[in-house]
Amino acid sequence: MGEGMKSGFALSLFAAGASFIFSILLTPVVFRFAQYKGILSEPKKIRFYLFPRPLLGHVVLFISFYLILAATFILRLYADEYYYTRGEIERMGIGLFLASLFLCISSTFSDIRKDRGDLEWVYIIVCTLMLYFFGIRFTILRIPFLGTVDLKYFGAPLLIIWVLLLVSIVELLDFFEGAAGALVALVSVAYALLHAVSGRREFFVIIFFAILGGAVAGILPYQILRRKIIYGKSGNKLLGFLFAAGTVISHRKETTGQFVLFPVALVLFIIVVVNFLFLDQQLRPLTTQNRRKKETAGPV
Repeated sequence: MGEGMKSGFALSLFAAGASFIFSILLTPVVFRFAQYKGILSEPKKIRFYLFPRPLLGHVVLFISFYLILAATFILRLYADEYYYTRGEIERMGIGLFLASLFLCISSTFSDIRKDRGDLEWVYIIVCTLMLYFFGIRFTILRIPFLGTVDLKYFGAPLLIIWVLLLVSIVELLDFFEGAAGALVALVSVAYALLHAVSGRREFFVIIFFAILGGAVAGILPYQILRRKIIYGKSGNKLLGFLFAAGTVISHRKETTGQFVLFPVALVLFIIVVVNFLFLDQQLRPLTTQNRRKKETAGPV
């Protein structure tokens, strides 16, 4: 096992473990705060949740992710890498933080005010353009048997489509208890391990996905087992946004995966939408019946 691979595995374990521990400790604090302030989901809007749940899961994710990521910059773990220079990494880190901060704040206010969320997709497009400005973008598209396409100015619209697609998939999966978080955590860990096994010096990508996977995994027990906190219809967009940004960072220059990822993501999106519409129709009478029983029963 080469030195690069050993370092990659060590960094993955450290980053994932640190973000997991911080996330699992921070989650109880945030859901108690959400309960105290009355920042709860409305079952009328989120039909699959029959009772109000504390929101702000995305706040836990944001703090856990960026606190550990900031620590890696403070410790100066990054140098010139296989794809990126140290300056490019620092620039991408700043852009990612600013875009995520804007999305986190807008999602939090949307949850507090219980907005309909009509402007949320506009916010995501704005944040995606921020990523593009700070260097997180598709620059080329290598298509098997056809060669390489220089995207030039088409990189921005392609980036917007890609981010919106992944955010939509995560949002739809989040209607099922912990499904979005579990999928993002598993795929993030897989991404981190695959880049570590490659032996190339790609520490930023490895650490990014390890931290994301650990932070999301720390929230999962409170979502699935204890049912104490959820991301909410606004907060889950931050989860999808971070994951989408990571996939772009890891596939910037030389990748045949873009040719496969887009159609696979489209197929997944169609499958999730169809299942969501079917379950929505099946569960709507059930949720209505449960609410009527609760209303007629009155306080115990």
